[in-house]
Amino acid sequence: MSTPADTHLDPFTAEIMRSYLISTVREMVVTTTRTAFSTCFCHGEDFTCALFDGDGAMIAQDQGVTVHAGAMWEAVRYVIDTQPTISEGDVYLHNDPYNWGTHQADCMVCRPIFHRGERVGFAANRGHWTDIGGMAPGGWSGTAEDVTQEGLILSSIRLIHAGEVNEDIRRFLLRNVRMADQLWGDIQSQIASNIVAERRIRHLIDRYGLESFRASVRYALDYSRRRFRAGLEKLPDGSVSGEDVMEDDGRGGGPFPIRVTVTKTKEKVTADFSETHEQVMAPINCSLACTKAAIVGSLISTIDPEIPLNSGLMDCIELVTRPGTLVHPVHPAPTFASTADPAARSCEAMLEALRKLVPDRVPAGSYSTGNNVTGGGFDDEGNEFLWYIFMAGGCGAHRGCDGSSSEWHIMSNCKSESMETWEVRYPVAFESYRLLPDSGGAGASRGGLGTEKSLRVLADTRLTGISDHHGIGARGMAAGRPGEPNGFAVMRGGKEHTISELFSLPSNSKFSNVPLRKGDVFVTRQGGGGGYGAPGARGRELVERDLREGYITPGSAAVYGRDPAADP
Repeated sequence: MSTPADTHLDPFTAEIMRSYLISTVREMVVTTTRTAFSTCFCHGEDFTCALFDGDGAMIAQDQGVTVHAGAMWEAVRYVIDTQPTISEGDVYLHNDPYNWGTHQADCMVCRPIFHRGERVGFAANRGHWTDIGGMAPGGWSGTAEDVTQEGLILSSIRLIHAGEVNEDIRRFLLRNVRMADQLWGDIQSQIASNIVAERRIRHLIDRYGLESFRASVRYALDYSRRRFRAGLEKLPDGSVSGEDVMEDDGRGGGPFPIRVTVTKTKEKVTADFSETHEQVMAPINCSLACTKAAIVGSLISTIDPEIPLNSGLMDCIELVTRPGTLVHPVHPAPTFASTADPAARSCEAMLEALRKLVPDRVPAGSYSTGNNVTGGGFDDEGNEFLWYIFMAGGCGAHRGCDGSSSEWHIMSNCKSESMETWEVRYPVAFESYRLLPDSGGAGASRGGLGTEKSLRVLADTRLTGISDHHGIGARGMAAGRPGEPNGFAVMRGGKEHTISELFSLPSNSKFSNVPLRKGDVFVTRQGGGGGYGAPGARGRELVERDLREGYITPGSAAVYGRDPAADP
């Protein structure tokens, strides 16, 4: 079946084809989780799959991690622009944080899709590799002062050419990372997901014809664009500003502000980050791809959370930055933490601005950190191990709605990994995993509760981590109280220590290769969400329920005493 280039599909067929594209991406996700080696991929699902047209415009994505997806199409276009030839059966690796990569650990595995010799699209899988080399097992080096300390940068590297693996590249890559067999298994799972996509797109074209397929792509892009603009029309025009901070740089400096001015018109939104602090030679900078993702994530969640994410809506969003700042770092500024706290801080700054524009649509602040920590070493049998912790926490409350507990914030969308699998794979034993009472900010609507995970290390372990807001809790809204901050601790000899006091470090949230002894218990705490509204306005029955369920303790219940000045 073949149709003219100006083909216009009937809405019914166009919607079937658009849904087919999304279901193809869902099959890519399932393929990845069923074939990957690391728990980060197969349990945590710290990856994102997407489809692109032949020019690199993203046409379909399902779920995935927000911070991976915001500028994924820019990364595919970078591959297209830097490769003199692209052949059927090629596979490209790209993680360059200065050229639309998110951070070094998130490597995009990209494969062109050909149909009868003609390039019709690309499939891409951007996922978190457990190790990418560098000065600390698993990355997340809280003391890095230069990007070269953080791991390998792979800038549009062709791993497979016309179906043949480039063994020079493969050997180079696997000799410069830890847990090489695990990494190669994850790469193959990403490639497998791309092959599945190619098969499905070929089937779609065989059924409807190439021009109908291209018409369906135009329809999908236009659908998201029109839906985004329809949502914009419901928001008032205006210019508003927001700010958040990176608390410290790991060496005693800080805080460092991230500032944005959001200007909304009926046709588009401009986010201007030009007044943000200069970049810092510490791992607190946010790659441009992650900054763009923060804008996309905050806007979609505010305007219409059900908008299908693709390149179409980017016609309605403008990003303004100044190179050499925290949100647009240039070489050699460290970037490894980009996907975590710097991106979350950029998103929170956007939300703070949007609260002033549409307060009823934006929640109070969230814990917004990965509390990203890696542990590495050798077990009692001499086998190398490497684990990576990232967790959910407490999200902010809305008017009339408590915040979600143990939930991922806007910039993430992962899953909690199996503790039983961890205890089989790694020399650890989990002591507890629980919600933290009193961690949610008090308010007429209470902030969501944070979480705490405690694990005993059964072998000497080098601990590395990057986090933030260990002193500043999630922002409350409309007189709501802030949530409890994030935190790390180590139980040694029956006593709890902070990381900073135990190892004499300037920061409790940024460190590298600190030595845990066999038998130590590492504790990671995700903070709670901010409250909404004056605590005295919370109904008595809700306070009694929270006490009964253990969400708050009797000692903290007094903050909910009736406030005569509060709105009923």
